Amino acid sequence: MQELTRRAVAERAARLLRDGFVLIDLETTGFPTDPGVQVIEVTVLDQTGVVLLDTLVRPQGHIPDGASRVNRIYDADVANSPAFPEVYPQLAGLLNDQIAVAYNYTFEQDVLSAVCRRYALAPFRPRGWWCPMRAYATFTGVQRYFKLTEAAFREKIPVTNAHRAIGDCRMTLALVRKMAEAAGPL
Repeated sequence: MQELTRRAVAERAARLLRDGFVLIDLETTGFPTDPGVQVIEVTVLDQTGVVLLDTLVRPQGHIPDGASRVNRIYDADVANSPAFPEVYPQLAGLLNDQIAVAYNYTFEQDVLSAVCRRYALAPFRPRGWWCPMRAYATFTGVQRYFKLTEAAFREKIPVTNAHRAIGDCRMTLALVRKMAEAAGPL
C-alpha cells in the first residue's frame, strides 16, 4: 500500500510539472494567528523555476525582532519597498486561476487572507492549492511533517538561502522535482 501512495504523489508531482503551476513563498512578521501579521517578502516562480515575482514588501509598522532573526529581513531592508496593496495586482494576476504550490500552503493561504482583509482587497482565487510538505509526508511514509530544510537535506537538495522567499521557493521546486522523479521519465 505504501508504494501506491508514494507512486500517486510522484505522479501528481510529475503532472504538475508538466501542466504548470505557480510556486509561492512568503516571509512575514509573524504567524497567521497574529492579528497584525504582515507580508515582508514574496516570491512566485513558475514550474520551470522562472522568477515571476520577487520583492520585499514594506509592512505597516516595525518588523518584530523574532521575525528578523529567522528571515534576516530588517526594517531598513524594506524601507523603500512597495506596500502590500502595491504588490497585490501583480500577485493576484499570478495566483488567480492557477494551481498554487506552497510548502505548508495553509500558512501562505491564511496570511494572504488576513492581509487581504486588512487592506479590504479581494481574496486570491487560485484554481487550487498543492502542498509539497503534506505530499512529502505521504511520499516518505513517515507520519509527520518535515521542515523544508529537513526535507531538502534528506533528499540531498542544497539548503541555500533558507527562510528567504526565493531560497525556499527554489528548495520547494527541487523537492517537487525529486518526488516527480519516482514516477519515471517526464
